[in-house]
Amino acid sequence: MDFSRIWLQALNDILTNGDCVAPRGKMTREIPQRTIVVDMRKPVLRVPDRSLSFKFMVAEAFWILSGDDRVETIAPYNSRIADFSDDGERFFGAYGPKIVAQLDYVVAKLLEDQDTRQAGLTIWRECPPQTKDVPCTVAIFFNIRQHKLNCHVFMRSSDVWLGVPYDVFNFSMLSHLVCGLLNEHRLAADAVAPGQLFLTAASSHLYESNWDDAKLCLGSQVLEQPDTPKLLWNDPQFLMTELKGLRDSRPGDATRWWEV
Repeated sequence: MDFSRIWLQALNDILTNGDCVAPRGKMTREIPQRTIVVDMRKPVLRVPDRSLSFKFMVAEAFWILSGDDRVETIAPYNSRIADFSDDGERFFGAYGPKIVAQLDYVVAKLLEDQDTRQAGLTIWRECPPQTKDVPCTVAIFFNIRQHKLNCHVFMRSSDVWLGVPYDVFNFSMLSHLVCGLLNEHRLAADAVAPGQLFLTAASSHLYESNWDDAKLCLGSQVLEQPDTPKLLWNDPQFLMTELKGLRDSRPGDATRWWEV
């Protein structure tokens, strides 16, 4: 099953079976301890009734993989994101600096032993202070099985409407980058390709403000998408250049591989 159908299934499950809980006084429907499994070669949500900002989607992925945490470099692609910065300059919970600081370790462990279970990194900050930007992601682990790189993401909180469509793309692009860094050291016949993303959330939820829109999406058509281009997971520099260029792309541009 592709990502779009998995996402619609998750919406329906939460709307139908979710319990009502209200963290910080904001009503949600929630399913605890839920895992979705996505093919990382098809990481773009293709549900027309869920109006995504594809510019922000690729801009955020580039921003994270660049190790950036500045407001000024991501705010042009999302007018509301600056509201989550405590000082208007940087984000306390930004994923990029934590990922980039641990990426060499992850790649080294996978090169040292392709069956390793130790290739992981953490995003969570111990005992976070009062902040507008507590990280949703706790840890990310990678493993190679049958020449596929799988990514296991553990989240304390996952907003299926607002977050998951972007998170799946971000974690998939991170995994494409890891594949590229690994393949620089491997023969072509032994190349590693992106496999499955296992996204596990302690709280998988929908805010009340999105319930009606989510219900409207349940009858949506799903658009198909081809696999990500091979160069995206074989050439780290190409991946970064492509994401940077996609920030300014328009519908119908040939670089938008998911629209082909």
